[in-house]
Amino acid sequence: MHHIFRKKSLIALLVLFIISTAVKAQDPRWSNLPTYDNRILHYGFSIGVGTSGYRATLSQSFLDNDTILSVRPSFTSAFTLGFVVNLRLHEYFDLRLLPTVGFYERKVDYQFAGSSKSQSIESTFLEFPLLVKYKSQRRKNTRMYLVGGVKYSIEAGAKKKEKKKTELRTQSADLAVEYGVGFDFYCPLFKFSPELRMSHGLVNMVNADPNVYSTSLSKLTTHTLTLYLHFE
Repeated sequence: MHHIFRKKSLIALLVLFIISTAVKAQDPRWSNLPTYDNRILHYGFSIGVGTSGYRATLSQSFLDNDTILSVRPSFTSAFTLGFVVNLRLHEYFDLRLLPTVGFYERKVDYQFAGSSKSQSIESTFLEFPLLVKYKSQRRKNTRMYLVGGVKYSIEAGAKKKEKKKTELRTQSADLAVEYGVGFDFYCPLFKFSPELRMSHGLVNMVNADPNVYSTSLSKLTTHTLTLYLHFE
């Protein structure tokens, strides 16, 4: 009888522990910002650091020119700063507009017979990513999400006008497909979201100038990998 009583007592304690844990998990007092995701619209800002470059397709002129041995784009660092506008569509879906200023310095290295030259393109772009965000179920103060959509970019400043027609120049507007993954961390006063996002340009960025740098390329598209830190 004593053994049975002890066994029942342990079972009762275990049941009480499970019930207590379940109630604790559902109690808003045990989670940060418990009603945050019920908002239809909320705002924030973001900082991004990453690497960006071009993907090159060589032209027939390159194949016919014996003086050029290779054309190799190289990836360099990039920095972005922007805002977050988030519209709640559903419990698990959001629509996000993230107007951003991006600072880039993309390079293309040319290897000639007996020499090498590098064409550097410094640019500042106003970017407008429009993304759909799919969120997993929230687990206390954390949830995972996926994003995907498009980004339109237009160059700002006079960097392009300063470059000569004898140098490699690029177009002033771009359209890219973007996708990524991130985590939402609910802090006591705000939501912090690190996000890793890929961007693949769809527009041919080569400017049709009559120089060896431009004529060696039939297509030049942008590719960027960025780690964003969102504060909302």
